[in-house]
Amino acid sequence: MRVLYAENLEYHLGGRDLLDKVSLELRLGKRVALVGANGAGKTTLLRLLSGELEPSAGRIHRAQDAYLALLPQDPQYGPEVTIAAVLKSGFERLERLERELAALEQGLADPEIYHRWEELHARFEALGGYTRRSRYEAVLKGLNFAGREREEARVLSGGEARRLALGAVLLSGADALLLDEPTNHLDLEMRAWLAEYLRSYGGALVLVSHDRHFLDALAREVAMLKEGKLRLYEGNYSAFWQKRRLEREEEERRYQTWLDEEKRLKAILEQAKAWAHSSEKHAIRKLAVEKRYEKFLETRPAPPERDTKALGMRFPALPSPERVLEALCLEKNLAGRRLFRLESLVVRRGERIALIGPNGAGKTTLLKVLLGLLPSDDPAGRVRTGIGIKVGYYDQQLSGFDPNLTLYETLYRMLGEEAHAALGAWRFPFDAQYKKVAHLSGGERARLALLSLSLQEANLLVLDEPTNHLDLETVEALEEALGRYEGTLILVSHDLFFLDRLASRTWHLQGGVFTNHPDTPSALLARLRQPTMEPPAYRREPEPPRAKPLEPSRDNPRKIKGRWHKERERERLEASIGELEARLQALHLRANTPGLGPQEYAEIAEEQTRLESDLEAQYARWEAVSLELEEG
Repeated sequence: MRVLYAENLEYHLGGRDLLDKVSLELRLGKRVALVGANGAGKTTLLRLLSGELEPSAGRIHRAQDAYLALLPQDPQYGPEVTIAAVLKSGFERLERLERELAALEQGLADPEIYHRWEELHARFEALGGYTRRSRYEAVLKGLNFAGREREEARVLSGGEARRLALGAVLLSGADALLLDEPTNHLDLEMRAWLAEYLRSYGGALVLVSHDRHFLDALAREVAMLKEGKLRLYEGNYSAFWQKRRLEREEEERRYQTWLDEEKRLKAILEQAKAWAHSSEKHAIRKLAVEKRYEKFLETRPAPPERDTKALGMRFPALPSPERVLEALCLEKNLAGRRLFRLESLVVRRGERIALIGPNGAGKTTLLKVLLGLLPSDDPAGRVRTGIGIKVGYYDQQLSGFDPNLTLYETLYRMLGEEAHAALGAWRFPFDAQYKKVAHLSGGERARLALLSLSLQEANLLVLDEPTNHLDLETVEALEEALGRYEGTLILVSHDLFFLDRLASRTWHLQGGVFTNHPDTPSALLARLRQPTMEPPAYRREPEPPRAKPLEPSRDNPRKIKGRWHKERERERLEASIGELEARLQALHLRANTPGLGPQEYAEIAEEQTRLESDLEAQYARWEAVSLELEEG
C-alpha cells in the first residue's frame, strides 16, 4: 500500500535552492536511509513529508487518513504530563482505527465496505494494533523508562526527553516513521534494541542517522541528497558506499578521458589553423575541425566530485615508549554509587582501545581520572605515563577554545601565516574563517577540535565521542586518518561501526564493574548480550513487485531504430576521424625527419593527399549525420 508520493518537490531558503525537483515514494514496509552532508536538507525534506513545512513547488500525495510521525528535535512537555501519558498518546489513532473497523463489520456483505475494511485491517495489523500493550512494555524497558511511568516528562534531561519522544513515535501507530537521528542519546545496547524493534515494524521507515551499523541493519534503500537532488540506491549503507566508490572512480576515468581527447583535438585544431592559409582544402578542413571541436566541448562531463576523504586529516605522532600508561587502585563514586574500581591497568604502545558501556556508567569520568584531570577516590590510586608521552584529548564539550576569537585568530596562534591554508584543508571556506568560535555549529567546532589535535603530534590520543556532530563523510575521513595514526588510541563512541573499524581491545564499564577484553566491541557485545524481551511481531506487508523499466514507445519503431543507427554511425565516424588525424600527424613528423630522399618525400606527399581526401569525406559525412540527428 502506498502511504505517500512526493512529486518534484522544491524548497527555497534564503536564496538557496535547498531541494530541486525531489521525488520519493513511501509504501508500507519500505525502509529508506536518507543520507547527505550536514546542511544538505535532510531534516527539511522530512518536515515536508510530515506536513510540517509546505514546499515552494511540487506536490505531496498522501493516502487517505495516512499519518506520518516525525521525531522532534527538541521535544517539549506540558505540566503534569507523565511519561506514561506521552508514550500512550499514540494509541488514540489505533483506537480510532479499531472503532472504524468495528463499525464496518456490520456491512461486510457490501463489496465496497468489505474492501475498505480489508484495507483498514491490513493497516491496523501492520502498525501493531493487536500488540499495543506488549509494545508499550517493550519500549519502557528498551528505552530505560521502566518503573518511571508516573514521573513528569517536563523534568527529564535533554537526552531523556528526546528518548521519550522516540518512544512516543514508536508507539504512535503511524503509517510511516520519519526518524531524524533516532540514535542520539542512546547507548550501544539501546541502539541494538531499537534496530531489533524497528525490524518488525510494518509501516514505512525513513532514517537519518550517522550510525552506519544502525543503517546497515535496517535500510533496504539509500536516498542520497546532494546539491538539492535526490538519488536512490538499492541495498543498505555499506552497499551504497561501495556503489558510490565505484561511481566516483568511473567519473574520474570518464573525466580524464575527456580531458585527454580535448587536448588531442585542440592540438589538431591548432595545426589546422596554421595550415588553413596554404590552400582552400586546408581552409575547409579547418572549418570542419572547428565545428567538431565545438561539438565536442558541448559533451564536457561534470568534474568528478571532490572526495571528502581528501579532507586534510592527519595525526602525526612522536615516538613512544613501550609502556604508554599505567594505573593502580583507581576508584570513583557518585552519590554513594560506585562508578568503577580499577585495580591495575597497563596500556602499551600502538594499542587501539574502545571504552564502551551504558549512558551514565562513568566512561568520561574514567577517562578524566586516567588523564589526571580528576582525582581517584582511593588515596592509593596512581596513574603514570611513560617518558615522552604526549596526550591529545578530545572531550565531549569541545572545550579549550576562546569563544571570542575567530577561527583564523585561533589557528594563527598555533600556526602563524599557515592558518588560512590549514583551515582550507579542513573544509573551512575563507569567509567562515572569520566567524567567532562562539558562533560555530557543532560540526564546525568538532572539526576545529580535531584540527587542533592534528597539530599536537600526540602519541596518545584519547577521543571522547569524536563522531558527534560530524556528517557521515567526515566520520569516514576521520576513520581513515585514525587508521593511519601510528600512536596509541583510546576511543569512546556509540558508533559501533566506527569502533569496530579501529579498536582491537575493549574496556567495558557497567554497573560499577570495569573489565578488559581482547575483542572488538561487536564481538564482546555478542558474548555479553543476554536474551531480552522479544519485540512484538508485526505483520509485515510484503514488498510490491518491482515495476519493469519503461520500454521505448512503439508508436514509431522505425524512427527510434533509425536514430539509434545514426548515433552509432556518428560514433564510428568520430573514431575513424581520430585515427586518420593521428596518421596524418605521424606522417608530418616523418616528413620533418632529416636526411629524407626525393623518393621518400614523394611517397609521403602521395600518402598525405590520400589521407586528407579520406578525412575530408569523413568530416562531410559526420557533419551530415550530426545535422540529421539535430533535426530529428
